[in-house]
Amino acid sequence: MMIDGNFKITTDQLTLTFTEGQRQDFFIRHTPHRVEIIYPPQTDFEHLQPWLFKVVTEALRKQAKAILPPRIQELASRHGFRYTRLSINSARTRWGSCSSKGHINLSLYLMILPLRLSDYVLLHELCHTQEMNHGPRFWTLMDKVTQQQSGTLRNELRHYPSPFR
Repeated sequence: MMIDGNFKITTDQLTLTFTEGQRQDFFIRHTPHRVEIIYPPQTDFEHLQPWLFKVVTEALRKQAKAILPPRIQELASRHGFRYTRLSINSARTRWGSCSSKGHINLSLYLMILPLRLSDYVLLHELCHTQEMNHGPRFWTLMDKVTQQQSGTLRNELRHYPSPFR
């Protein structure tokens, strides 16, 4: 994956774009659900890849911290779940996890998913507050909170193309 002036993330939750500007330095404009990274003319993107990856990651982190906590709280309230703590991390191999104490960890990379798949992950972790394993009771609960769509959503998530994973 090359991050350059054409790099873009567009989902229901977030739009992240690169725009050429007139300044001689980078500038990042954050608004709710939108990040615009303004870059100088003649930027040598190839030699800036590690730094650009960090910039994009931090932009995703900032958006995730603003968007995911109220969203999981809304879903928890709607479906009667309780969790004790929420953390946002930069895990690239897991979308989320839930401890036996009800501590939920969510990857900032959930921001690149469509809302239906992000919600699926949030609901998956919330279901783990009641059923810690992936046994039949867990999947019955998942089907209940996803209107019988857990299998379809799970399969879609497994095959979702991600530039960061």
